[in-house]
Amino acid sequence: MSQTTPAVLPALRLTNLLLAPATRTRRDADAVFDRMIARAARGRAPLSAEAAADLDHLRLVLRAFAAFPGLSPLGWTAGQAMLAGRIRNRVVVGDLRARHPEIADQPVAAPVFVVGMPRTGTTLTYNVLSRSPGHRGPKLWEMMHPGLAVDGRAEAALIRRTRRKFAVTSALSSTWDTIHPMYAAAEEEDTFIRAHSELHSSAVPMPDYLERLRTFDHRPDYRFLRDTLQLLSYGRPARRWVLKHPANLFHLSEIRDVFPDARFVWTHRSPEVALASLCSLAESSQRIHRRPGAVDLTQIGRDWLAIMSQGVSRALVQRAELGPDAVLDLPYGRLTGEPGAALPELFEQLGAQWGADDDANLTAALEAPKSRPPHQYSLERFGLERSEVRAAFADYVTLLATLPR
Repeated sequence: MSQTTPAVLPALRLTNLLLAPATRTRRDADAVFDRMIARAARGRAPLSAEAAADLDHLRLVLRAFAAFPGLSPLGWTAGQAMLAGRIRNRVVVGDLRARHPEIADQPVAAPVFVVGMPRTGTTLTYNVLSRSPGHRGPKLWEMMHPGLAVDGRAEAALIRRTRRKFAVTSALSSTWDTIHPMYAAAEEEDTFIRAHSELHSSAVPMPDYLERLRTFDHRPDYRFLRDTLQLLSYGRPARRWVLKHPANLFHLSEIRDVFPDARFVWTHRSPEVALASLCSLAESSQRIHRRPGAVDLTQIGRDWLAIMSQGVSRALVQRAELGPDAVLDLPYGRLTGEPGAALPELFEQLGAQWGADDDANLTAALEAPKSRPPHQYSLERFGLERSEVRAAFADYVTLLATLPR
């Protein structure tokens, strides 16, 4: 499938020109990080020792942004904003829990984590599961502004504020809305709550941070996810939580340690299709964060082949350790070929009831992509061959062969 390099939008050029003076702060990334912490903590309860230590790993992310020579002015601004949001969430949630200790009594019972590589049906599965009457997923606006329950007018204001924020990304990228459209009032990935994700490195190289992710304890980040879900449950109707993020696949054991009754729905598809889609997402991210000449398609392929194959290998080991009841498999062919049978069966396996509302949700989820341009991607664009991808994912390919088609 042939693809051309997206043109640099005039709005992106102008934005980088206007933001250029702000790049002076790149000289001292640690000072910028310290100011973020101090600004978020002003007037609020101090961070716990665990929260402060866990957030401190994000210094490596900001250092990577600051040190990358091809970073654009917008990339520096966006990198700071991404980290500032994670820091603010940690401080705000901790402060509200200190003021309302009863939040800690809210149950987060048997949450469902939809895991799997991109383009394997995770979004369809997540949307149908999270929108079922007895379930809920965190909305994008809730993750950007976590807090106590608010009235309809205040909620509408927060949704508008969130919509404006993400409209900027749409205006500055010709491809982002095709690949991953963002809706302020809709369910989104829990990465907007948590601090850490391998996908942070889609913008700039982060070898030190990725190495830290391979070796440090992820449970504090998932404990914070639990704390936030308790906050978002407080004063609201009790429902079963459904979560989604591709990198959750790499941390099944840590998730189960924090959520002992969690269930995982692992969607499956050939790794070469999933990897090509993820590389396309990384390309879009790089074109937002980097100067035009600093986007390296071949390096995108090398980096994400390593990150995803190593992560899936870890997931296979953890899957075996968790036992047969923790993970439910959902092959892409079955999901898309007979969704009206596959998804009700999945609900039954999860102990959930399928009803008329779920039929309507499924119809809406299947129709939604038809209103957007098709997402085009190929391995060849990123210097990869099918054989080398399948070799890197050899153990996963073996698992795929055992699943029902």
